[in-house]
This record gives sequence, C-alpha cells and structure tokens, in this order.
Amino acid sequence: MAEEFTEKIDEALAAWTVLDELPAEINGYLLSKNREKHEAQYDFFRYDRADAHRSVVGFYDAATTSYKLRVEIGVVSFALPSFIHGDLETFGRELQRYLPRVMADMHADALETQELLPVRESIAAWEYGQELPEQLEGYELFVRPSAPAQMTNGSFLIIDYVDFARANDVGIYYNCYRNEFFGEYHAAGMPYVSYDFDASDLEELEQRLRLNLARYLRRAAAEADAGKNV
Repeated sequence: MAEEFTEKIDEALAAWTVLDELPAEINGYLLSKNREKHEAQYDFFRYDRADAHRSVVGFYDAATTSYKLRVEIGVVSFALPSFIHGDLETFGRELQRYLPRVMADMHADALETQELLPVRESIAAWEYGQELPEQLEGYELFVRPSAPAQMTNGSFLIIDYVDFARANDVGIYYNCYRNEFFGEYHAAGMPYVSYDFDASDLEELEQRLRLNLARYLRRAAAEADAGKNV
C-alpha cells in the first residue's frame, strides 16, 4: 500500500513543472529535492537553513490525500493550515506566491504581533526569562522569551531548550486564544504533552519552571535513551 501511494505521487510530480522552477535558495534556505517517506507522509522537497535550525518541507499526506507544507523550528514541526491542498496545481500556485513569505515569517519579531499584545510588556520585563542559562542539563537555550517563535493555532514558543543531536527538547508555549502558558517536550523527536507547566501568568509559570524545568530536561534525555535500548 505504501509503495502504491508513493509511486502515484512520483508520477504526479514527474509532470509537475513547479518542482523544476523552485529557486535553489530563498532567504538563506537551501533547496533539496530528496524524497523521504515517514509512515503516511511523503516529503518531496525541503528548504533548510542549518544555522538557524529551521526548515520548510513540501510533502504529501496520504491520510488526508492532500499536499502540505511543514515548518520545522528546532525539533518542533507543524503543517501550515494555509498550505493544505488536494491538488498539485493549487499547491504549486500558492507556493510560487507565498513561499518566500513563509521563510520571512519564521524570522519575524513575534513579540510585535497582535496576538502577543496581552503579554508583550510582561514578557519583555520578565527578569527570570532574561536570566535563563544558555546551557542547562546538556541542552542549549534555542528560543528565549525576548524572541518567541510563532507556531500555529494561536501558540507561540517562548522558551525552548534543545539537544539537537538527540532531537530532545523542553518547550514552553503561550496560547493567545486561551491566554495561558503550557509545556511540551520531545524525546528522540517524539512529542509529549506535560501539564506540569500549565500557568495563567508569568509568576505562576516561573514557579513551575523552577520546580520542573531541569527535571523534564533529564526526563526527555532518559526517555530518548530508553527508546534506543528497546
């Protein structure tokens, strides 16, 4: 079944001229046309900016029979809702029109967005956030409160400690629709939810970070190592 859907997509891509017209570089992102299957997803091009640990990936999703664009920031990834199309023609037209903007938006000042207005001043003045260590438990501070990364569905990544070599991280998010903070972590690239960082304001979040951040960094590393030994 897997071979059948990839063969079908390969046939469609062979006649898709947009793939040949994609620029080799956009805003420092370098193009690769290597194809790779991940279960029901089939990547057929990607733009990588290694120095920023960011990527943009075009793929076919067999589960929804649609072509999509995935954004990768560190070890966090998500499909852009505005790039979900059932046919290559529409997908290609949107790519040609908006792809450079996607890269630019990944480096925009998220604190200046309307969505972060309710917490902008408090985040900027948050002493704990300003004093986060650059290295902790073998992880490096990748995303800091002064430069959040916009995700999807109203969420912003405001703190992210990452072990890039092992694809582990602990991330703290703010959701503008719920007006609350929450945490997630990755162990060997697999995402997990944690409720130990849920907070309604920065004061509560700081308390939870002091209690749980280092513990979760160790937990992600331990779970990644345990998975390798299975």
